[in-house]
Amino acid sequence: MLSICEGEDVGDTILLVASHINYGKEIIQKEDEELAIALATLNMRAGKKAMDGCDHKAAYSYLEVALSLLPSDHWERHYDLSLRLHFLMAVAANSSCQYDSAQLILHYIFENARCLEDKSPSLLFLSQSKCLWV
Repeated sequence: MLSICEGEDVGDTILLVASHINYGKEIIQKEDEELAIALATLNMRAGKKAMDGCDHKAAYSYLEVALSLLPSDHWERHYDLSLRLHFLMAVAANSSCQYDSAQLILHYIFENARCLEDKSPSLLFLSQSKCLWV
């Protein structure tokens, strides 16, 4: 099922495929890190697709699954994926009126981003969102 979605725009089918594969995510995560990263990427794409359709709660859910599949040292080993996932998750949280979660995620980005250029989208988002920095 995963190979159907790799590298192609499959429309809303990505949501169905991600949902079905997610039922076995614990087994995948324990057995095969490379496959877990591929599944995290699939969930990130599904989350983005859900956001494009204004289903921000579903987007948050897919992105949450994606983050759960990353290894504990994901900021070191999968930096770009971690940065994109966290930013998308902050946007989805904010759009779902989960302002505290969005704020925590943005703070996490600020702590882990390597440079100002990587922090800039989050800073801009924070300045334009209802999520107030406390």
